[in-house]
Parts: sequence; structure tokens; C-alpha cells
Amino acid sequence: MASTGMTDGGSDVEQTSSSKLHRALVNPYATSMRLDGTDPNPATNSDQVGIYLAFDGEITSDDIRRLIPQRGLGFLLAVLMWGFLIPAFVIGGTVVSINAVRNGFDSETFTKLVCCFGVASGFALATQYVSPGRRMRRALKQRPDLVGRAVGRFVANGLLFNDGERTHYLNADYCRRAELNRHGVKVPLLEGGPYVQLYLAKRLFDRFESSVWKQLESVWREHDASQLDLDAVMESNCKQLGVRPDSAVTFDGQVTLQMPVDHGAVRGIMYRNGGLVVTYGVGMSVAWHFGFTVLAVGSLLLMLGTLRYFYNSWRWMAVPSQEFSWRQRGWISEDEVVSVNETNGIRLFRSEYLRTEWIDEKLVWHLGNNRAMYFSREHFESDGDWNWICETSSLESASASE
Repeated sequence: MASTGMTDGGSDVEQTSSSKLHRALVNPYATSMRLDGTDPNPATNSDQVGIYLAFDGEITSDDIRRLIPQRGLGFLLAVLMWGFLIPAFVIGGTVVSINAVRNGFDSETFTKLVCCFGVASGFALATQYVSPGRRMRRALKQRPDLVGRAVGRFVANGLLFNDGERTHYLNADYCRRAELNRHGVKVPLLEGGPYVQLYLAKRLFDRFESSVWKQLESVWREHDASQLDLDAVMESNCKQLGVRPDSAVTFDGQVTLQMPVDHGAVRGIMYRNGGLVVTYGVGMSVAWHFGFTVLAVGSLLLMLGTLRYFYNSWRWMAVPSQEFSWRQRGWISEDEVVSVNETNGIRLFRSEYLRTEWIDEKLVWHLGNNRAMYFSREHFESDGDWNWICETSSLESASASE
């Protein structure tokens, strides 16, 4: 989940509806990492044979700050700032100021000075905006549960971990997108924007062996879920999260929802990218005026790249809603729920849902962090199973509200 160019929101512009909406709405498979005092057993239910890398500890905000930087963007900003912008505007500002003292201070000179100062300030703010500390704070503001307990292991099938309350399974598609650097591993969670990732510092691992990681990477690269039978994949994902109790009720089916686009989030991205377009455009004009051709061309390319993201966000403003659809399978017992899709899954206590609601003949369990789980009659094998879920859900919801 890397942002593109200097927009920070570059990658989430095109997926604004999916990232913001999945959080607000409820992707039942959205990964949550919340701190709890319990001591869960690390990943003991998956097919853990062969090579693996185990971890156990607390993810801290400092781990996120160290792991969140993007080298490509940081290098580009460093080159622009110290190689071109700072020298250009220092020299240009000095020349303009000297000429103003010698020949008088006119409106053209004032305009040039304002442009130099404005563009330099704009690039300085952009550099600060993408700094590791600022990114870390934005990530935690969006998802404060990114810090907390994490115990589990990477295996050939993917990643299984427990956050102190829930057990999560992410298949090889997630792990294939993981990034390794000298501080640790970042695993994109594919929901919530570019910074919603699992940040696993190397200190959390019992012993992090690069050779083992490379072996796992080679296995993950060969994984292609599209070539496998969907039912077999779903069943395998369920088994990763534990054995189904004999008394549990199973469910399996498609969920389709029409959800409104978060226009407030889209508007914020549009304004941010619009401001960057103006900054790059002014920078290009000033650089061209002073003869810095390379800098002018670079600013032009940045402006055109950001303009594309501005257009995408502007286009989303005209979209009232978007359809979301996923296949889910799992089981529900008196105490727990397991729910999976083709790529990931979660096991949690039934006591976690806060209230129930009916939406278009769907039973909705509302969880914390603006999430929910959806069930329909056709997902269950019999009327008896469906009636039991509805009745016990109503009782538990009433109990929770008292």
C-alpha cells in the first residue's frame, strides 16, 4: 500500500470509496488489532508444517514510525529539496533582492519574491506532510487499533495471528504484498488506505531469519487462488481458524450491499491534490523564468501526475453509491463466530457485537470500529438454524443494552 508521487493520498484517491467505505461499513473481514490482557496461543490451528517465522509482542507507535517510510518518495523529495529547490530559490531570491535594492522595489519584483517564498513553503510543507512522524499520526488517527498485541506466525499458507481478542487469518495474497526492510515487516491489510498495515518490528520475532523469509516469499509468489476451487479455498480458510464445534451452526453465501460514497473524504483528497497542483504549477513557472529547465520539467511531471488524482477524486463526487459484494462462509456457536472469504478470515467472541439491526432482510451485527457482519436466511441450511441465530441475537442485543 504505497502512495504514489507526492500526493500521499495518491493511491487512496482511486480507491476512496472502497477504503473509507470498507472501514465505515463494514467489511466483516477487516482486520482489527486491539490490546487485551489475555495471553493467546500463537497460531496453533493452521496447517503449520515446514518453514515458519513466529512473532509475539506489542506493536508500538514507534514501530509504526520506523516502518512506515517509503524510500522512493523520501529520496525523490530529498533530491528535489536539496538538489534543486533550495539552491534555486536561495539564488533566485538573492538575485531578485539585490536587483530590488539597486533598481527599486516594483510590483514585478514583489511578485517574484512572493512566488519564490510560496513555492519553497509549499514544497517544505509537502516534505513535512509525508514525514514518518506525520504518517504515523495519520495512520493511528484512522485506525488506533494498529498498536497493541500481536502473536502469530508466517507460514506457507499465509499469516495467522491473534491480537489478544481475535484470531485473524490472511492468505498468501496478503503476504506476497508484504515489504521487508531493516526494521521489520509491513503487511498491507488491503482496507483503509495506504497506511493501514500490520507493522511487525523484527524485535517481535523470536529469531528473524532472512533466508526463511525468502523461502516463504517464493512459496507465496506461486500461490494463485484463482486456479483453485472456491469451495475448497473457503473451507481451508475456515480450518485455519480452528475446529468447528459440533453444536455450531454453519453459514455460506453471497452478501451484496449498496453503500453511499463518503463524499467528505473524497472532498478532502480533492482539495489536497488541488493545492499540490497549484503549488507544482507555480513552481514550474518560477523555475522556467529563472532558467532551471530540469526543475521546471520535474515540476510539470509532478503537476500532471497529481492532476490525474485530482480528476479521479472530482469524478467520485458525482457517484452517489457503490456496490460491494463478497462470498462468506463460517460457523456460529453459542460463544464464538468464524467468518471467512476467499482471502482472509476472523474468529471472535459473539459478545463483541454491540447491537443488531435489520437492513433489507439482512441481520446485521454491529461491532466496534464501525464494522458489522451480515447474515441472510439463504446463508443457513435450515429455518431452525436461522431462527436460532435471530432469536439469540435479539436476546444478546437486549442484554447488552441494559
